[in-house]
Amino acid sequence: MQLIDGRPVYAATDLVGFLACSHRLALERAALAGLVEKPMRDDPTIELIARRGLAHERRYLDELRAAGRNVVEIQRDGSTATVGDELRAAAAETEAAMRRGVDVVYQATFFDGRWRGHADFLLRVESPSELGAWSYEVADTKLARRAKAGAILQVCSYVEQLARVQGKTPERLHIVLGGSARETATYRVADFMAYYRRIKAEFEAAVGGSEPVYPVTATYPEPVEHCDVCRWAVHCRAQRRRDDDLSLVAGISARQRRALKERGVKRRRELAVLQLPVRPPLEGVSGQSLQRVHDQALIQVEGEDEGRAKWDFIEPELADDGGLVADRGFLVLPPPTQHDLFFDIEGDPFALDDGVEYLFGVLEPDREDPGRPGQPLYHEIWSRDGHGSVTRAAEKAAFEQLVDLLIDRLDRHPEMHVYHYAAYEKAALGRLAQRHATREEEVDRLLRARVLVDLFRVVRQGIRASVESYSIKRLEPLYGLEREVELRSAGSSIVAFEAWLEGGTAENGEVGEDILRAIAGYNRDDVISNLRLRDWLEERRPELARRIGRPIPRPDEQAEATEPREPGEHERQVAAAVAVLTADVPAEASNRSPAQQDGWLLAQLLDWHRREEKAFWWRFFELAGMTDEELVDQREPLSRLELLDESEPMTKAGSRLQRYRYPLQDHALKVGRSVINPELVDDDGPAACATVHALDEVELIVTLKRSPAQLEKGNPKALIPLETISTAEIRRSLLRTAQGVIENGLDDAASRRAALDLIGRHPPRLGGGAGRTGTGAGTGKQALRRPGETPLQAAIRLGLALDGGVLSIQGPPGSGKTYTAARMIVRLVAAGKRVGVTANSHKVIANALDKVQEAAIQAGTPVRIGQRTGQEDDAVSPHARPVKANPEAAAALRDNELDVLGGTAWLWSREEMEGAVDVLFVDEAGQFSLANAVGVAPAGRSLVLLGDPQQLEQPLQGSHPPGAERSALGHVLGDDAVIPGHVGLFLADTWRLHPDVCAFTSEVFYEGRLASEPTLARQALVGVPPADGTGLRWLPVEHDGDATESIDEGALVAGLVRELLEAEARWTDRNGVSHAITLDDVVIVAPYNAHVERVAKALADAGYPGARVGTVDKFQGQEAPISIYSMATSSPELAPRGMEFLYSLNRLNVATSRARCAALVVASPALVRVACHSPRQMQLANALCRLVELATGERDLTDTPSGNSSDPTRVPEPALAGVQLSWLGESS
Repeated sequence: MQLIDGRPVYAATDLVGFLACSHRLALERAALAGLVEKPMRDDPTIELIARRGLAHERRYLDELRAAGRNVVEIQRDGSTATVGDELRAAAAETEAAMRRGVDVVYQATFFDGRWRGHADFLLRVESPSELGAWSYEVADTKLARRAKAGAILQVCSYVEQLARVQGKTPERLHIVLGGSARETATYRVADFMAYYRRIKAEFEAAVGGSEPVYPVTATYPEPVEHCDVCRWAVHCRAQRRRDDDLSLVAGISARQRRALKERGVKRRRELAVLQLPVRPPLEGVSGQSLQRVHDQALIQVEGEDEGRAKWDFIEPELADDGGLVADRGFLVLPPPTQHDLFFDIEGDPFALDDGVEYLFGVLEPDREDPGRPGQPLYHEIWSRDGHGSVTRAAEKAAFEQLVDLLIDRLDRHPEMHVYHYAAYEKAALGRLAQRHATREEEVDRLLRARVLVDLFRVVRQGIRASVESYSIKRLEPLYGLEREVELRSAGSSIVAFEAWLEGGTAENGEVGEDILRAIAGYNRDDVISNLRLRDWLEERRPELARRIGRPIPRPDEQAEATEPREPGEHERQVAAAVAVLTADVPAEASNRSPAQQDGWLLAQLLDWHRREEKAFWWRFFELAGMTDEELVDQREPLSRLELLDESEPMTKAGSRLQRYRYPLQDHALKVGRSVINPELVDDDGPAACATVHALDEVELIVTLKRSPAQLEKGNPKALIPLETISTAEIRRSLLRTAQGVIENGLDDAASRRAALDLIGRHPPRLGGGAGRTGTGAGTGKQALRRPGETPLQAAIRLGLALDGGVLSIQGPPGSGKTYTAARMIVRLVAAGKRVGVTANSHKVIANALDKVQEAAIQAGTPVRIGQRTGQEDDAVSPHARPVKANPEAAAALRDNELDVLGGTAWLWSREEMEGAVDVLFVDEAGQFSLANAVGVAPAGRSLVLLGDPQQLEQPLQGSHPPGAERSALGHVLGDDAVIPGHVGLFLADTWRLHPDVCAFTSEVFYEGRLASEPTLARQALVGVPPADGTGLRWLPVEHDGDATESIDEGALVAGLVRELLEAEARWTDRNGVSHAITLDDVVIVAPYNAHVERVAKALADAGYPGARVGTVDKFQGQEAPISIYSMATSSPELAPRGMEFLYSLNRLNVATSRARCAALVVASPALVRVACHSPRQMQLANALCRLVELATGERDLTDTPSGNSSDPTRVPEPALAGVQLSWLGESS
């Protein structure tokens, strides 16, 4: 920001800074007003980056001119009297060039008196606007090798100004990236503009509300990620210290700070002397966690008063038998050896789209570093290729070098261990092994043998220290380490690496290499610190033993676990097949032929199930090493169980029911699933300790069904869901397909044509004059759906004409996907075809078979239906003949006893089922893994995929090579939101959503191609605001510190439901019939199980038990007049699973599209003011911001330019004062 013509003028960079920290904006405004001096930040890389950026820009300009483009350059030479005059002149010259229709405007300038912008390039496109038969799109040059959020936000500012001038918002924007390839990243403007407008509106409200003041009181310098690079960091840190703010307490959460401040405890010293227990208890804060932060505050205050680094032991946890709980604190430490290694990774979570590990550092103390006589050997392994660039292939090579080093030392010295600090390194090893499909067995061996030792666990469970953070750097005063390289924090390593990516690459000589040397020096200091910390902890062990009067045992370790595991016959065959399929295949996907890509992808699918299983067990053993307090914060387990009662034997085998109470927490337990007690892990591994019989989400009681053998092993304190099941049959099917391809080639495998067409994403093979023959499959671009044909008519025709291959059908919410499939199946049966139905669950299969029976009755066609069942509690269609065994299923089809058979992948992947049906339908194929789809495909001559990748996602536990992680239908769609018309069918009409709801769903998730069936316009609510009328509602609720559940949102939802029912609200259906609103007419969706329980409890307390509350997976395929989506999390930073989970486009789509009339979103307003780090995160946030725009009437669906940007759009009300909702405003 700067003063021009005596008033503040802003630029896009100010928006970026505002996103990072609102307090920073207040300080910058105060500095601009002369109230405080702005700190200077000396950064030697800035000049380098600017110089290289200008050179990159000029290179692109030369390329445009060399291509014959007519370029007009806008000059700003300082010849005018004032900066304001110069900007106005340049803006006028820019507009004049645009009206002349030149090909390129270079250094285009926009200025409206309040905002300024300088777009590197405007590129002419042949799309009409107010200028004429043409318009312009923005292209900006950036040195980075990937597009960043800041760059996109900057371009959005230019897009807004461009739209004002040309009267039309451009469809695309372009980022011309740096590096030798100089690629151009192109994006849809609509994917970002709502987010941009939201941030700009918030910014304008912040700068327009009051005059700048100093000291700043309206905001507080809460520590945020931006502090690492902020010029005001020292200033803010000093204020927090003067205030003795609670944020100085190591490990204290935002929720704990809020709860304490509500009780008048606002300073660290006040917390240190707080009398415990607190009565009444703090809302949402357990006594155990409050004790922990109290003790932490106390030792920090004592250390500060005594002027030294102070520490103390945490008393070891005792088991029920009085012994020490294994694998906790100091009991984690194995015996030290001279061959131990110390390991640290430097990674950038934003580079290469989804993050890169760019440096692996290993310290080997028993070898001398030749470059540092007398110093331990430091292995510095960079993810750089032969040109010095950081690439995905180079990351793979560096990872392999690292693992080979670790395994070599383990083979030589089986007693050695590898020490690291915090869970990142261990998780990264597993993730990289799976992402690159390499060294997976070696990593598994390291984890299985417990070679990796996390010193952070020892510290957090074993000691408390007078530090404000338990980062390893803060602990170094305890053991007297002085670093050679000073970076402000671990985050500064990322900042330095980003600077190198921007302008300090190898081509820039010594300056670029100096940045890398600093990063490597910091990493070397880290691994040395690991060594010194380990030694210091070892010295403390005997002290702890003397204090508690008993020895501290070492971890139990099995020597044989360090030995390499011999692969089984199946694994050897898989390895051989992978070697053949990937031989001579280029490492970079862009360099592969289609046949090479298909073979490579098939190779990656062969181990998909093994990667999933390994990821589960790696995660299980990580959870098993956590304390009860740590488990409460994890997403899978249920912890702090308290036994209430036990039933008499309920079966002949003597099984009993036990009821346990648990505190409110997120978890992944489901009724009917087996669970594991993490304390019971014997030599044979963990075994199920119970089956979940019931879950009471209101009273917070879980009922377990336990056998006598399970009861004998004691009562669990925590439970982890058991998510593994044998996938041997599916794996064998995949291997048979791979071996067939190796033997016969991709084009000579008729019995597996559908599987291979699916891998290759080919259009369906059609016979009988349906429009495309088998020989021409994959070559044409003609639409599968004929002019004038309804989607149902097209689906039936194409289904009958299938001649091998795959027909994909995408069905958005309410589009009648299962209805369509049922009628296709009945017509196929009438034509003498045998049909199979599969899906991820028996419940989905049973529902599909029910619809087939309804369609058969309607058509007057008898259909003999069967369903393969397994467990007693499996869902079975009442219209299906139960088939109890796999041989019976195969025989029933072979002997023509059944026309339609339903079963899971465990049936259809069996060898005896190959060719069993003419057409195999895969329902919910957007959640059905590509690996499973290829595994079941040989059972049918043709394959029909039905589903929607834009709704529920495929559940994944592991990481996979690119492409192998996709669902079957997600693979077909690729990066498209809507299936291309020549590849498959899109069911373009919804029979559920009112046009006002459909408008949002269509625009945000389906590129504007979904339409509402005309009679749905009659649907409406007649009740109390905000749940009357139709369309979207945004109900912001201010709260702070909530991660997985929110008391405030629970209260609001309960109040809304109560008012709806007490006011006797009504709704009108598509036929014009009016109905009273009942409890069953409201669907309430939450992202976390903890919040499901919070909302259910609030509703029960309000007198409404039994409400329809659940996560999105519970309501797939369901609908109601009203949906309420309550998002729970107070701010993006508190989202425990990150933005991809909380802001998931799939989850938002499902949650809002349950509504026939009105979709209400209840959330913290902070969620629409999120600092995004990547274009993907911006796309996630944009969907929610667009919902807010439509719900609050800020911007309708018409494509109008934004107008004068000095007139900001309205910001919605920041909070709701209570749960009485009738005063909230008028309905739409």
